Amino acid sequence: MWIRVVVLLVVVAVIYLAMRRRRAPEVPAERIEEFDLRLSHDARVAIGTAIARHRKILAVKLYRADTGADLATSKAAIDKWYKGIHG
Repeated sequence: MWIRVVVLLVVVAVIYLAMRRRRAPEVPAERIEEFDLRLSHDARVAIGTAIARHRKILAVKLYRADTGADLATSKAAIDKWYKGIHG
């Protein structure tokens, strides 16, 4: 009985660790820069304000709305911008 419990716990732990290791695919810097060039001044101000207030989800939404970028590219761009401001 105890062996089954231990085996079950080990299987669950392995699955959990495997799921944690998954990462989003890397977005090339050139792709981010391509979309950054499309940002209007008003969008830059709004996104900068959202990032300064630690509202990353809003910043991603604003970035996507202004550039038309996909979610992965938008998130990568905002993460890069966020690290530049907050370190």
